Amino acid sequence: MNDKRQSLVLFAIFSFGFLAMGVGTITPAIAAIGGAFPSVSFSTLLLVSTIPSLISIPVSIIGGGIAGKSVKYRTLVLFATLMFSIGGAVPYFLNGFTEILIARGFFGLGLGLIMPLNSALIFNLVPSDKQAGVMGINGVVMNIGGIVLQLLGGIFAAVRWNYSFLAHALGLITFIIVLIYLPEPQKAGMSESPVGVEKETLKMPASVFGWSLVFGILTILDYPSLTNMSSVLLTIKANSAVAGVVLMFMTVGGMLAGAAFGKVFKKAGRQTLNIGLAFFMISQVLFSFSQSVPLFIIGEACLGVGLTLCMSSIYMLAGASVHPSQTPMAMSIIVSGMNLGGFLSGYFYAAIMEPLHITTLRFQYYFGTVGYLATIVLFLMIFAVKKPSSPIGSSSQVKVH
Repeated sequence: MNDKRQSLVLFAIFSFGFLAMGVGTITPAIAAIGGAFPSVSFSTLLLVSTIPSLISIPVSIIGGGIAGKSVKYRTLVLFATLMFSIGGAVPYFLNGFTEILIARGFFGLGLGLIMPLNSALIFNLVPSDKQAGVMGINGVVMNIGGIVLQLLGGIFAAVRWNYSFLAHALGLITFIIVLIYLPEPQKAGMSESPVGVEKETLKMPASVFGWSLVFGILTILDYPSLTNMSSVLLTIKANSAVAGVVLMFMTVGGMLAGAAFGKVFKKAGRQTLNIGLAFFMISQVLFSFSQSVPLFIIGEACLGVGLTLCMSSIYMLAGASVHPSQTPMAMSIIVSGMNLGGFLSGYFYAAIMEPLHITTLRFQYYFGTVGYLATIVLFLMIFAVKKPSSPIGSSSQVKVH
């Protein structure tokens, strides 16, 4: 593949990755949407944000299993992009809350395919010696996409609540780019396996499911920092547009952490997870007591740093425990834990707050502070007892337990 053609392929892959963080597009508009449906309880209102995460769980696993086998990559990518764009934008035309939730379900179909397919395209269309670099650039593009979509969602919501959904239509540009420039990966390259039958007999280590559980718990704790932020900011008289700006800084923090992750992990190893948890905890402290927009911005940046460091650390630690042939499914299991945590978060806090008649949304940040602190202590104890079996970075298949 010549350089020009390779550049166009990367352009198509990056345009697809641009949509990967689109689940947060309407988070700045949650309060405005709630104002349009005053009879809907807050926990039910959050379904507009959490339903896509729930739908994504089975879709991501199924998509990872059929891509390039029974269904072409290009077909799945184009389908995912259309569902993201059309399912995401359709609520603009709807007036019933139930109809909006159904549309969000179709949006979830697209969202669930984007993350696994985006990574798979890099592994199948990019030369092995360039994959790490492309992965890094793709992560930056994903965060830029998160910033743009979330900022547009907040700005549009300041006009009217339903305008926020129109930001998803940006995905139609990706559809056109993919249609023109994305080739179908060669089946021979995907089906080759040096292990043969061994690939079918390997069992997924229990530690992968453990990391999925950890990621789910972390998502339960951090989700209110996304879904409730616009409502909390209203208490200090900041509108949806301001909420969009504040939430944008989560992806700014994520970009900075992503750029530094390689060096941090090389020096700190698995303790990078605890560094990320510390940033998570700082964000919750700031959200608990801040009365000004700049402090909320700092909190969101810390949240982004924590999320990127923790997520990347979990991927590294889980990946070190599996055979290379198991890596795609292992990542799908972990992402499913994240999506399930996002769906359950609203119900988890409602189950605590409603019986105790707690009305302040900042309670969720108080709880998050304690939760992250407890998690840090837990992993400090685990890492002190359980040593890695080989040095970090000693080989391509790093063993870190």
